[in-house]
Amino acid sequence: MDPHVLQLVARIKIRLRQEKSIAINTQRFFSDTGYARQVLDAAEECEDVELVSAALELRDRLGWMPPAPPAAATAAQPARPATTEHPGKAARYMFGARS
Repeated sequence: MDPHVLQLVARIKIRLRQEKSIAINTQRFFSDTGYARQVLDAAEECEDVELVSAALELRDRLGWMPPAPPAAATAAQPARPATTEHPGKAARYMFGARS
């Protein structure tokens, strides 16, 4: 197990006991995903900024955060030029000799 994850769980366990008098069963935390999510939800509802940030970081490290939408992909797409054609008309060749 990642030592940083264990440190985050220990920090959350101690702070939740101090803030909300919630005792966390660490073995159940790692074996029961539903219980772990409930514990992290309770941690995120606290007023302690360090507790909330530890809960969010733990969710991220465990892979429970939704992936962020790729911002670079939407910015890299070129904008389409506006067309003056009427809908339904076939596109005509506009370069070269015109008749």
